[in-house]
Amino acid sequence: MPEWVSEWVSVIQLLLNAGALIGGAVVWKLYVDNLKAVSEVKDATLEAAEKSRDFWKDKAQELEKRSPEVMEKVLEERIQIRDGEVARLKADKEFDAIAVRALEKDKAELEQDLFRAQGFRAMLALEDEAYGEDSPSIESGDDLDETDVPPQIEVDLIGEVAVDSGQLMVTDPCYIDSEWRREPFAVEGPVERTEDTVFNYSYDGACRSTLSGGGHGELGFAKGHAGAGVAFGTAWGDGMYPVFAEKHDGRIVRVYVNVG
Repeated sequence: MPEWVSEWVSVIQLLLNAGALIGGAVVWKLYVDNLKAVSEVKDATLEAAEKSRDFWKDKAQELEKRSPEVMEKVLEERIQIRDGEVARLKADKEFDAIAVRALEKDKAELEQDLFRAQGFRAMLALEDEAYGEDSPSIESGDDLDETDVPPQIEVDLIGEVAVDSGQLMVTDPCYIDSEWRREPFAVEGPVERTEDTVFNYSYDGACRSTLSGGGHGELGFAKGHAGAGVAFGTAWGDGMYPVFAEKHDGRIVRVYVNVG
């Protein structure tokens, strides 16, 4: 074999070895880069999961603070404090009768607020039944997307309504001119009714509905079908009654009146 061939064989082997080393280095670098990319994806996933967890945790804590159960607990604690203050003042030989009356009045107002909170809680329970068991919720751990974020809920006093007949009526104002019946008031004695009874859309019909035993009733259109309005009696009779609106993200979704 010629000498130059041996020299070229050595050079070729050297080049092949260098190429193998470079190829191995490239493969190793790609492998390391892939490991780094996988690690970064895992870190980003963990960070997103932690942010989502913290978000829903804050939402759950905020909703828990606004829950009727918490409101009832706070009101009960305040009532117990007022009871203790009243007992202490009465036990004191030189107790102040005015202070006692003020505390008793404050206690009565707290008890009334507690009663309203319990009623509001019952109303929320009815709403949960209306939505059904399949609706997503934070407490049940269901998957929620951005559209399922619980709304900001607030209850505002929007005004007062005067009562001089011991009853109120819910209706659309546009029906008053076209559907209201101007018939004489002629209620005498008890009013009989069935589950399907629809009363006239008039003052006489409203009175008949609230005097029919159930304390409420549906008022019908001139053609006879229900829907013109709903009348109901008030527990305290005549007076001024506050009207509250429950707002979800600023929109009114529920209105209720304390009539007793």
